[in-house]
Amino acid sequence: MSEWCVSDVGCGGYTALYLSGSHPTLEDGVVTREVLGTNWNGDCGSYRSNSIRVKACPGDYYIYEFVKPIISAPGPMYCAVAFQSISSDPCYNYESLDRPWRANNESGDNICDELFSWNGWHRLFYNGMDIQMSETCVSSFTCNTEVNLWLNDPHPQIEDGVV
Repeated sequence: MSEWCVSDVGCGGYTALYLSGSHPTLEDGVVTREVLGTNWNGDCGSYRSNSIRVKACPGDYYIYEFVKPIISAPGPMYCAVAFQSISSDPCYNYESLDRPWRANNESGDNICDELFSWNGWHRLFYNGMDIQMSETCVSSFTCNTEVNLWLNDPHPQIEDGVV
């Protein structure tokens, strides 16, 4: 649901309803938020509707306990926000990379990544199983290449975020 003023008729009704305040975090639990509306003149917050309850859920989404809007506003409509991507969190927005020849137990061909398109985040698999980059030196000519790459430091913990 939108957290900012939305133009009238922007959501299919005459009065676009939006949250007065931010969405909660997981730690906040269920919160109550005021709901405001925009009138036909584009005056943000010109209508005040019934408050609703909102909860953040694991997986980066929200649920809402909607109530019937106050009908003193003409054609009230709860307004949702359409995002380009479901999430900007790379844990939910990545490309799967399942090429068994990348594993450190593989050798033979001399395959190089210089022509590979490295655009965005990648999740590594080995024959459908989760794997991770090595955190120690990998011998030459394993992983089907002459020069191997590995992480110089340990993988982050969940609370570390992006490192």
